[in-house]
Amino acid sequence: MVCIRRYLLVGIMLLCTLLTGCWDRREINDVAFVIGIAVDKEEQQYRTSLQIALPGQSGASGSEGGGGGTSGDKPWFMLSNTSETLRGTSNKGQKALSRQIYYAHRRTLMIGEDLAREGVAPMLDLFTRYPLNRLSAMPIVTRGAAYKVLDTDAPIEKFPSEMVRELCFLNMRTPRSLKIFIDAILSEGIDPFLPIASVVDNVPKSWKNVKTNIKLDGLAIFKKDKLVGMIDKEPADALILAMGEANAPEIMIKAPRGKGNLFVKLNENNSSYDPKIKNGKVNVTIKMYAKGVLVDNESNYGDLREEEMMKLTEAVHVKIKKDINEGIRLIQSKYNADILGLGRAIHQQLPKEWDKIKDRWDDVYPDVNVVIEPHIIIENVGIVNKPIGLSEEEIVHD
Repeated sequence: MVCIRRYLLVGIMLLCTLLTGCWDRREINDVAFVIGIAVDKEEQQYRTSLQIALPGQSGASGSEGGGGGTSGDKPWFMLSNTSETLRGTSNKGQKALSRQIYYAHRRTLMIGEDLAREGVAPMLDLFTRYPLNRLSAMPIVTRGAAYKVLDTDAPIEKFPSEMVRELCFLNMRTPRSLKIFIDAILSEGIDPFLPIASVVDNVPKSWKNVKTNIKLDGLAIFKKDKLVGMIDKEPADALILAMGEANAPEIMIKAPRGKGNLFVKLNENNSSYDPKIKNGKVNVTIKMYAKGVLVDNESNYGDLREEEMMKLTEAVHVKIKKDINEGIRLIQSKYNADILGLGRAIHQQLPKEWDKIKDRWDDVYPDVNVVIEPHIIIENVGIVNKPIGLSEEEIVHD
């Protein structure tokens, strides 16, 4: 009898496990999905702007109904509040919404320039402590106020925050997520950086139907959690190339002879750091490897015979060295920020030497001798060798 009761008890417990699937269900009509957030600092107040999806506007053009939401021609609306604390802005926003704010779908976190210069550590506690604030979200620094970038038209995507996310993936093979960003803040031998987003017009202002758009145009350089400077797009792209993180970049070079420019696209680019310390002097060689494809010849140079291909390869090497050296000059001399992670490379490859210099790395870093060693192979010139539209007499050869 006792044995039967035990079997019954086990059976009842197993049946109970089948009845627990919906105990924490949340209906879609009760939830406000946050797609992107912009955080700014206005004097002593935080301003948080939430971009909330309107399910009723997210279907095909002209669709109605769905999950509800307010009327309007955009599939999202903005909800912005100020408070002395970041958490306070969230609480204020909740009081103005009939649905529960849900952050798990947030893809991007835009940080206003002024807030970034003050330091982002206080706000990161809120964005990392609560499990719904996913560490896979991408932080981006904006030129000027962040809410203005979040409130653009960006008509190519349904949500401006989604467009920023896609731009991040186009710019880098491993875009900076909150996890990577915080790891760089807390680690030794590397300083963090983030992409910069700004608002632009899609066509000249004098044209009809002008809409605002978003572009990534540089890197925001941090020392620990504080923004110390912004680097423009060209040296920023060169630094990303030096990291081996560029996503199929194109290098524009001047024709070795004649007039005009050529474009070489780099595929499968990678890099490695080789640090050496001798007599207290730190040297780091950055070795770069990539396969190049000639994608455009807007010059009157050559029919790309073997000797001319060697000249083109040499020109690509010179251009890469020049651009990267300019980027390194900025981060070493102007901002003293090791965003390439040269210190981390020494820590990993020469741990005993790193122990001797890690406490004074900020003083050592500006004098580190960095050598760029590109190894680029141009393996494809397309289906046309000669410049189009030029006679043989107009083409310049080596």
